[in-house]
Parts: sequence; C-alpha cells; structure tokens
Amino acid sequence: MIRLNGVDYEYHPGITLEELVSDYSAIYRKIGFEGFVIIVDGRALAAAQARELTLSGGESVYIVPVLDGG
Repeated sequence: MIRLNGVDYEYHPGITLEELVSDYSAIYRKIGFEGFVIIVDGRALAAAQARELTLSGGESVYIVPVLDGG
C-alpha cells in the first residue's frame, strides 16, 4: 500500500509517484507537481525529484499547495 494524502492505494512494483498520481488523482494529473510541496515519509522533495521517484511500497506521500503571500 501507498498512502497518498491520507488515502491508501495499491502498490505496484516499479510505479513512480507521477504514475500513481496520474492513475488516481485527476486534480494533480491536470496541473502536475508545480506549485506544490511533495512530502514523502517526512522528506520534502522538489517537483522534478518527485516526478521521477520510484516508489517501493509503504510510503506516505502528501502533496501540499505552496502558499505565497505575506
């Protein structure tokens, strides 16, 4: 299993985070990872890193919008 924003999804060997998101999340599929912080098991990743990340199963992933402002 892989937990994406609090929801469990089936793990498939060799699946990338981009493939997981593309399969299960229409919102992120349309807008991609730009403008979001991607946190995998407590570690923040840049959008480019997250796109290529191959999952190994058991990860907890959060995709959080970046808030600009002051």
